[in-house]
Amino acid sequence: MHESTVLVLHRKSANEPRVKDAVKAAKKAGCKFRVLVPFNKAEKGRVVAEAIANGATRIIAGGGDGTINGVANALVGDGKTRPDVAMGICPLGTANDFARGCGLPADDLAECLQIACQREPRAIDVGMLNGRVFVNVASLGFGAEITATTPIELKKALGGAAYSLMGLVHAMNLTPYPARLVVPGEEPAKGSFLFAAVGNNHFAGGGFDIAPKAQLDDGLLDLTAIRLDKGVNLASIQGELENPMNPDNTHVLYRQLAEFSIESDQKLHCNLDGEPVKKKKLRFSTLPRHLKVVF
Repeated sequence: MHESTVLVLHRKSANEPRVKDAVKAAKKAGCKFRVLVPFNKAEKGRVVAEAIANGATRIIAGGGDGTINGVANALVGDGKTRPDVAMGICPLGTANDFARGCGLPADDLAECLQIACQREPRAIDVGMLNGRVFVNVASLGFGAEITATTPIELKKALGGAAYSLMGLVHAMNLTPYPARLVVPGEEPAKGSFLFAAVGNNHFAGGGFDIAPKAQLDDGLLDLTAIRLDKGVNLASIQGELENPMNPDNTHVLYRQLAEFSIESDQKLHCNLDGEPVKKKKLRFSTLPRHLKVVF
């Protein structure tokens, strides 16, 4: 069969009634697409490649941020050539940070499917970390520890507005780590960092606007970091987060960069669109307007 649009659906979502209802509603509204369900994460790339070989020009990632990352990696590959195939989004995760950052109605799956099938795609930047693709946010230290270690019960208990940066700092008693920010043409900036996030889009951690100035097509990655080598003042940190680009900030560092590295003598925990990475040197760069995304 030859299909121009294919929905690559996360296996655990395939039998959910809300997903089945959304697929039926979208098709009833005139959308034409085929649904493929990879058996596991390793199969995702092969399924995408086979769909493209069979004529697909639009691949809809049906799942959370990890599924979107997997489809994006399958489309971008090594980043040497721009893919002709566009990526749509059917947000089925818990947080759906990338979809919300794109302004998609994440609570209306049928509408998201219609948008993915019918709107014209837009070219967005792609972030690269040590050769791996990400389209949303890479978080280090604190941000990665949230995903790796925070019990589900704690996340539920914190909930809503309390599920915030300062709330989790208090709840988890997190400690900083020594690292260096290395920007081409600048002296390395050494410090003791509690948290760092590299945003191609805005949201991470379930709706926290970690990169408020980020744009998907400006050729830059937005780095937000909290450093504690100049003392600890949680009230000051909270205030600086509300104005992160203030050059007089003591704790909050906000930079917009096309290329940089974060290095440490110990392995850094990093969460890459929901996927774990652990390295001593994290090299970040961008592929400007490299991937066509529908939103």
